[in-house]
Amino acid sequence: MRNRLKFGAVALAAAFGAVIAVGSPAAADDEFWTRSCGSKYYAFSDEYTSWTKKYSGGDCSGHAWVRIKVNGKWQGWKHASGKMTIENSAGNTELSEHKGCADCKVYLLIP
Repeated sequence: MRNRLKFGAVALAAAFGAVIAVGSPAAADDEFWTRSCGSKYYAFSDEYTSWTKKYSGGDCSGHAWVRIKVNGKWQGWKHASGKMTIENSAGNTELSEHKGCADCKVYLLIP
C-alpha cells in the first residue's frame, strides 16, 4: 500500500511539473455588446491582434472602431464599416479600446 501511495504522489508531482513547464497560453480578452439601435458588435484583443466587428442587423450606421496602447501611448482610432483590425507583430499591445461609432461608449480590453 505504501509503495502505491508513494508512486501516486510521484506521478502527481510529475504531472503537475509538466503543466507548469508547458506554461499558459497568451492572454486574450473579448466583449460583446448591442447598441440601443439593435446593432451587435464583438471585440477581441490579444498581444498581437485587436479587432472590432459589427454584425448585420439593427438600424445603426456606425462603424467598427479600435485603437491600441503600445509603450504607454495610445495610437489613433481606426474604423471600417464591417470589421477593423489592428495587427501588432511585436506582440506588445498593452490595452485596446473598441466602440461602435465615433461618439459611442468605449469598451476597454486587457490582452
